Amino acid sequence: MRERAAPRADRALRTALRLVDAAGLLVPAAERRQWREQWSADLWHRARALEGGGGRAGFAELPRRALGAFAHAAWLLGREWRVGAMMQDVRYGLRSMRRRPGFTLVAVLVAGLGIGANATIFSWIQALVLDPLPGVADPGRLVALNGVEGDRRELSFSWPNFRDLHGQLPESLSGVLAQRPVPLSLRLGDRPERVWGALVGGDFFEVLGVKAVRGRTFRSEEMTTPGTYPVAVVGYALWRERLGGRDDAVGAPLTINGRAFTVVGVLPPSFRGAEAAFGLDVYVPMMMQESIVSGQRLEARGNGWLHVLGRLAPGATLEQAQAGLDVAAARLAAGHPVNEGRGIAVFPLWRAPSSASSVLAPVLAVLAGLVGVVLLIACVNVASLLLARAAAREREVAVRLAVGASRSRLVRQLLTESVLLALAGGLAGIAMAAVTSRALVGLLPPTPFPVEIRTGLSLPLVAFGALVSTLTGLLFGLAPALQATRGDMGGLKHSAGALGGGRRPVRLRQTLVVGQLAMSMLLLVSAGLFLRTLWNARALDPGYAEDQGLLASLDLQPAGYSEEAGRAFHAELLRRVEALPGVRAASLATHVPLSLGGGSDTSGAIEGYEPREDEHIVLFYNEVSPGYFDTLGVPLVAGRGIDERDGADGAHVVVINETMARRYWRGGQALGGRVRLGDRALEVVGIAGDGRYRRLDEEPLSYMYLPLAQYWEPEATLQVATDVDPRSVLTELHRSVAGLDPELPLFDVRTLAEHRELAVYLQDLTATLLGAFGLLALSLAAVGVYGVVAQSVSRRTQEIGVRMALGASRGEILRLVLGQGAAFVAMGLVLGAAAALAVAPLFRSQLLGVGAADPVSFGVTAAVLAAAALAACALPARRAAAIEPVAALREE
Repeated sequence: MRERAAPRADRALRTALRLVDAAGLLVPAAERRQWREQWSADLWHRARALEGGGGRAGFAELPRRALGAFAHAAWLLGREWRVGAMMQDVRYGLRSMRRRPGFTLVAVLVAGLGIGANATIFSWIQALVLDPLPGVADPGRLVALNGVEGDRRELSFSWPNFRDLHGQLPESLSGVLAQRPVPLSLRLGDRPERVWGALVGGDFFEVLGVKAVRGRTFRSEEMTTPGTYPVAVVGYALWRERLGGRDDAVGAPLTINGRAFTVVGVLPPSFRGAEAAFGLDVYVPMMMQESIVSGQRLEARGNGWLHVLGRLAPGATLEQAQAGLDVAAARLAAGHPVNEGRGIAVFPLWRAPSSASSVLAPVLAVLAGLVGVVLLIACVNVASLLLARAAAREREVAVRLAVGASRSRLVRQLLTESVLLALAGGLAGIAMAAVTSRALVGLLPPTPFPVEIRTGLSLPLVAFGALVSTLTGLLFGLAPALQATRGDMGGLKHSAGALGGGRRPVRLRQTLVVGQLAMSMLLLVSAGLFLRTLWNARALDPGYAEDQGLLASLDLQPAGYSEEAGRAFHAELLRRVEALPGVRAASLATHVPLSLGGGSDTSGAIEGYEPREDEHIVLFYNEVSPGYFDTLGVPLVAGRGIDERDGADGAHVVVINETMARRYWRGGQALGGRVRLGDRALEVVGIAGDGRYRRLDEEPLSYMYLPLAQYWEPEATLQVATDVDPRSVLTELHRSVAGLDPELPLFDVRTLAEHRELAVYLQDLTATLLGAFGLLALSLAAVGVYGVVAQSVSRRTQEIGVRMALGASRGEILRLVLGQGAAFVAMGLVLGAAAALAVAPLFRSQLLGVGAADPVSFGVTAAVLAAAALAACALPARRAAAIEPVAALREE
C-alpha cells in the first residue's frame, strides 16, 4: 500500500502518511494495523487521481484529508473507553492517590501552582479583553468609534458631530451611543458625597441591550430636549447601598450637583457602565450637560469630549462598518470646515485606543505567554515525579501485562491517574487564582477614577481551569505512561524498588530537566528585563523635582460657583494654604503630570511657522495658577512662569516647553513668539524644561501652560509642596477649605509619592508577577535537578562503591556527581539563553531603558540559576561521597 505515487504528489503523500502514522497511536492496538492500511490505501488512490492535473492546490488536499484520521482515531479510542471502564479507572486512581498521600500532595501542589498562575492571568484577560463590559447583551458586536487625524487615532467626538452621525447612520451599524464619564456631587444626607456617573446620548441603553430592573430607562424626549428633563437612572449598587434598596426610590428626588433630579430607573447588578474597567453609578441624559459639566458644549462642533460606541448590524463586518463611516466622515468634513482632514475609525472594544483594555492587553499577552512557560515547567516536574513513581510500580505493571492486560488499557489507567492529579491541582489553582487575581487589583495605587476590574471566581474561570487541568494531565502523564508500559514481563525479575527499563527512563528524566532549566532561564531573563524596566522607570526624570507634598482635588461646579466667584475662591484658598505651617508652596492645575490623562490637547497655529503638507499641529496643554512651577519644581530655562500678572483681565500669555520651542521655532527666539488658539493670540513669556506628561515612555510632546484665571475650569487639583511629612498638614488643609466653604469636599487626596506609583503601575505589576513566577520556576528547576541527580546516585551506588574500593577519594566522587549535574545544567542554560534571545524582542516595546538582549539580565539570571541548580546537586553529591564501599558492594 505504500507504493510510490506520481512524482508530483510524492511529497504531499509522504506528509499525509506521516500524519496517519501519528494518529494511529490513538487507535486501539487490535485495530491499528487494519486501520492504517485503510487510510494509507485511501490516500494513495487519491494521490493517483490527482496525478493527472491536480496541481499544487490539489496536492495540498492530501495532508488536509489526513487530518481527518485524528478524529476517526479519537472516535475509535472513545468507543473502547466505555463509561463503565472509565469509572473503574477513576476509582482505582483515587485509591492510588490515597495510598500515596505524600506523592499526591507534592504533585497536586506543583500542578496547582502552574495552573493557578495561568488562571490568575486568564481572570484579568476575561475582565479586560474577553468581557470588558459585563451585563451588556452580545458584547462581541459592539465597536468603538474614534476620530482620526494624521497619525492620531484616539480623538473624541463633539456632540454636533455625533448628532449628525446618529441621524444618518451607516447601514452597517444598528445604533450608536455617546457617553462621557463624569464625577458628580450626590447629596443624600447632610453632606454631599462624590460619585461617578456618565452623561449619555444617542441610543445608549438600546445599543448596550440593557434594561432597567426597576422603573425604566430614558425616553426619546428626555434624550433630545436640552435642559428640560432632570431625570437619572442609577446603578444597582448605588440603589442598594445608598438608597437602601427601597422600591419607592424610583420616582424619588436625587440631588446631583445641587439640582434636583428624579430617579426613573434602576439598572441590573451586572451592569457597571460602558467604559472598560470603570464602575459608574448614575446616568444622566446628555441634554442636562450644563447641570453636570461646565460650559455650553452641545453646540460646540470643534469641542471633542465624547466617547462613542456602536453596534454592528446583523451580518455586518468591521470592514463594512469602516466603509460606511468613511462616507459619514467625508459628509461631515464637506458640511463643516472644522472637520476637514478628520476621519472616523472603528475598533473592536479591546483595541480601542486609550481604553484600559488596549493599554493592558500587551502586558497581559506577555504575561499569558510566560505563565504558559510556568505551566510547562510544572508539567515537567510532575512528569519527573511520575517517572520516578513508575520505577516503583514496575512489578505491578509487569504482573498486569502477564495476566493479559493490554498496553493501551494500562496507558489509559495511568493517564486517568494523571488527569485526576491535574484536576485536583486545578481545584487548588482556581482557588489560588480567585484570591491572587483580586489581590492584584488591590495593588492598584490611588487613582482619581472609579477603577473597577471584576476578577475572582467565575464560571469562565472554572471552565478554563477544568480545560487546562485536563490538558495538563494528559501532557505530563503521557510520556511516563508510555515509558512505564513499554517493557515486557522482565519487570517480574526486579524488586519493587529497583529502577527497570534500562537507561531510557533516566535519559528521559534528564531530558525533561534540561528542558525545565531552559524554560526557567527564559522566564527568569524575562523577569530580569522587566525588573530592570521598573528600576529605570522609577529613576526616570519626570520633569518635576518635587516628591514631597500632597495632591487634593476640588470641584466648584456642583456648588454653583460663578466664574468670577470661583476665581476669587481659588485665590483665597491658595493664600490660606501657603500660610499653613510646613507648607513651602501651593498651586492649582487642571491636570497633574503622569496621571491617567496628563493634559488636554488642541489644534493651533504658530505665527511664522509654515506646516508641512498633511501636518496637523497638535498642542497638549495644562491650565495652571501662579506658583505652579515653584510648587512642583518644574525648571524654567528662559523667561518667566505664570504669575499674578496673568489674571482674567491680563494679556493672553503662554509658557511652552523646550520640545515645542525647538519644533516650531527651530532654534530661533521662541520668547515673544505667538501661538494662536482659535481667536486668541498668546505671547510666549517663558520656556519650561521638558517633562513626562502622560506616560513615562512617551515620545517628547509639544506642551503649553495656560493661566487658569484666563481659561476658567471649576474642577482643579490643589498641589502642595511641604517641608514636613505631607500627611501631617492634611488636617489643616481640610480646615482651610472648610473655612471657605464647609459644604465643599476635598476628594482624591494622595501624596506625590503615591501619585508617582500610578505612573509605574504597569511596570510594577509586570515585574512583580514575573518575579514571583521566576522564583517559582527557580524552585521547581532546583527540585527537578535534585531529583535527577539523587536518582542517578541511587542507581550508581554499586559503581561508586567500586570506585571508592579502588582508591577514589571522596573529593573525586563529589566532582563526579557535581560534574554530571553541571553538564545538563549547562545545556539547559544554553538552550534557555537561545530561547530568551528569540522571545525577548517580542516585548521590546514594553521595555524602558533596557535592550531585549540586556547582558546584565542574561548574566545575572544565568549565575543565579546555575548556583541554585548546583546547590541542588550538592546534597546528593555529599550523600554519594559518604557511601561506605563495603555496604555499597553488598547491595543487590
